Order: sequence, then C-alpha cells, then structure tokens
Amino acid sequence: MEELPKIADKVRLPLKIKIYPYLMDHQFEGKAVLPAVEALQLLAASTSDYLPDIKIDSILDARFDRFLYINPRVALIDAFNEIEVHEDGSVISRLITKTRAKAGSITRTKEHVSLRFSKNPQEPAPPLLDEISALEGLGIDIPSDRLYGELVPFGPAYHNVEALTVSEQGAITSVYARELGAASAPLGSPFPLDAALHAACAWGQRYRGIVGFPVGFGMRRIFKQTRPGATYIARIIPKKGDSKALLFDIWIYGQDGVFYEAALDVLMEDVSGGRMRPPQWVLEGAQHQVLPSLKAHSDALSVIELKTINETAVKALSDFELDRYGRLGDKRKKSYLGSRLCCKTLSRKLSGNDRDTPASSITTISPDQIRPRSPLTDGRDVFSCSVSHDSRYAVAVAAKTKVGVDVEEISAKALRSRQLYMKEKEEILVRNSSLGEIEASVRIWSIKEAMSKALGINLAQSWEKVEIKDIGQNKSLVLMEEGEYTAIHDTVDNHLFTMIIEIIK
Repeated sequence: MEELPKIADKVRLPLKIKIYPYLMDHQFEGKAVLPAVEALQLLAASTSDYLPDIKIDSILDARFDRFLYINPRVALIDAFNEIEVHEDGSVISRLITKTRAKAGSITRTKEHVSLRFSKNPQEPAPPLLDEISALEGLGIDIPSDRLYGELVPFGPAYHNVEALTVSEQGAITSVYARELGAASAPLGSPFPLDAALHAACAWGQRYRGIVGFPVGFGMRRIFKQTRPGATYIARIIPKKGDSKALLFDIWIYGQDGVFYEAALDVLMEDVSGGRMRPPQWVLEGAQHQVLPSLKAHSDALSVIELKTINETAVKALSDFELDRYGRLGDKRKKSYLGSRLCCKTLSRKLSGNDRDTPASSITTISPDQIRPRSPLTDGRDVFSCSVSHDSRYAVAVAAKTKVGVDVEEISAKALRSRQLYMKEKEEILVRNSSLGEIEASVRIWSIKEAMSKALGINLAQSWEKVEIKDIGQNKSLVLMEEGEYTAIHDTVDNHLFTMIIEIIK
C-alpha cells in the first residue's frame, strides 16, 4: 500500500452555511439536502481564505459520503471545514457537522464531503472534439417537465436543463446558470454542473435502470467560471461502470466551443437502497439496437441527430474540410458537419476505437471535395464509405466493398413524384406492396439514391439504369446491367435508412 504524505498542519475552521430559500427545492425522498455543488463552493471558499496560495480551480478525489439535510426552520447550519495540509503540499478539506444526542452528552461528528487540492494539479486530457460536438446514436428527447416531474423530482430552482437528448452514447443538453445564491462563487455558478448531473441521472435511468445520485468524482477542473444568467452546453459521456454504479465524464462549454469546466470520473449510485425506480416510459426502447440490419451488413456505422450538433464541431474539422465548410451556404453547413463527424467516428471504430488521434487530423473528404472517406487514423484508405442526411439524421457506413447509403423521411412526396424515377414495372410493385404505396415508393427512391453513391453514377443515371425487382421490409432486390444487388433497410421514427452493400453472384 502506498504510504500517504505526512500531515504538516491540521485545523478545523467554523462554517456558517446560509440556507437560501431556493435550497429547499433540492430534495431526496421529500427532504431538502445541501447540493454537492454547493458543498464544493463552501469548502473551496473556506480553504482559499485560509490558504490563499492554494489552487482551488482543480479539485481531486471528491467524495459525498452523507447527505446534509436542511431543516426548513433553520436559517444557518453550523458546520466545519477540517483542513489537513500535507508535507507534499496537497490539502484535504472535509465538510463536517456535529450533533448532540437528545439524551446524554454524546456528540457525533459526521463527515459529509471530502476533497483534495493539489499543489501541482495535472491538466486533464482534452476530450475528443468530434465526440462532444454532437450526440451519436438514435436519441430520444426528454422534455424538462418530464425530467423534473418524474426522473429528477426537484423544485423549480433546479429546473435548469433546458433541452436534453440521450442516446446509448451519452447525453447532450443545454444547462442554465440560474441567478440565485451567494454573490461570490469561487468556482463559478453551481447550477450548470448540477444540471449536467440531472442529465446523467436521466441517462442512467434509461440505459442502466439506476436512479443515480453523485457520490464522488476523480477530478473537477474549472477552466473559466460559468456566469449567472448564461446558458451552456453539457456533454455527458458514459464510461465503464457496473450493475450498481454509473461512471461519467462531463464537459461543460459555451456555444462558441470554449471550455468552462470538466468533471471526470463522476461516480453515481443508487443511494435509496432500491426504493427509487425509473418509470417504465423512460426504459421503453432503450435496448433496441441502432439500425440492426445496416449494422449487421457493414464494417462500421455511425448516425447522429443533426439537432445535437454545436459549434464545437467546426474545431473538429481538418484544414481541408474547413476550406469546404467555409464555401457552403448556412442551410448546408449543419448536414456537412454531421456527415464529417459520422465519418470521423467510423475512422476511429475502424482503427480499433482510436481515442488518441485529434479529430482535426482525420480528413473525411476526398481530394475532389465531393466523395466522403473514412480513412484509418494513420491515413490509409482501406474501406469504402458513404454518407447521407435528411432533416433529422446524418448517417455514414463503411465496408470493404462498394457501399451506398441513404436516409429519407417517409412521406407522400416520393409517391407524388414517382413518374420522375419509377419504371412501369416498379409502379406495379408499389401498387401491390404490402408495405403500402408510400413506404414502397420511399424505398424505391432511397434505393436509387444509395445505388448512385455505391456505383459512382449521378442520380439521373440511377433512375434510368437501376430496376427494383422486389421490395421488402428489411431487404429489397435490385438489378442494374445484369448485375444483382441487395438493398438493406431499417426504419426509425418514420425515417427510412437504406444501404447497398453487395453484389449477389
């Protein structure tokens, strides 16, 4: 066991915790408790006053061992900051309270929070810009009223998640720094990180069936203080946990991509002893695979909700990609970013889940600035790549053979314009399809889009030369110049994904 540095100094400083009315909105099982983020502020301020040279913008090894319950009839809570200064310059700070038993003179000391300040803290490794620029996967939106009405039942002062999307890959949310609390906050506003923890709790309920509360973290680094009245982006990235605990990295940044803070190795557990359970609606569909048919027939696949893309994505572009981006109109920029991010994800997956290569070092567009590519992160082109987008999704697939992908919203538009792209035999197929004329028409349109990408022909040529022989729910048969091709389909929330992947010999 590693020998701990010796204690050079130890002091117990009194703390007067002022109970603002808004704190009563932060509750566990109907009782108000001091938020972890408020406890961090108190300890940081007290420790900094006592040791002015200490760096409080980096907090290590935080543990939240016991709730500090708030009596609604009390305006101040008497507590202490117990400080240990070690010979190596590190400082341990603990929030403790003392209570006297109702009968007798026995005094109990409770430790609620502990943390460490380091003399020379290490900078955290930067996040993958392509990972925090958007949310990969098929996400669901959790409205604020349902989040706080059913998943995180806090009062109005803590309703600071403004827009939340979760997928199996994590969560991305807008978080608001409410204008409440003490005028001086040495760590910036406590509300953005608190709200990010609510988003993490929602993710844990959907994908792990755990109602988790924070019980500690490895590091919290303040790069720039969040300001009351401002809105930020929080990206919650799940890490490997177990059946009883959740582990996350949380990054909070501005709309301009400037980082404000990070909370790494955030540990969340069910502290209710199983009494709190997720509602059934948030669990429904969580175990469904992402585009299972397409995934089974490709070497790698990535899909992104376009609405989750933020301006950080621009920083993830290579110089070559950025040049193309600068020449696009505003309407095309988001779909372009979505396609690039999907291709970068493919590159990482195909390179053994590479998490070291900077996003801007991966160029996902060919020299002609038209065709996409998903190179290995060492720059080699080993796989074919295809991308597509509609109003909601961007998708990219990679395969060792020629590949084409398309995504379309299912609507009557494809049926109304069928004279443009259907042959007479295909119109008969549509009329007789058990899928219905609209879904069958969208499949034919989508197949011809995907075929044009797989074969490198323009759409007009695909309309003329490609013939659909059979239309199915998840698979269709396609002919072109005596060659037979298979079209694979998946449907998600009224959006059709189609992929051309192989020639049937």
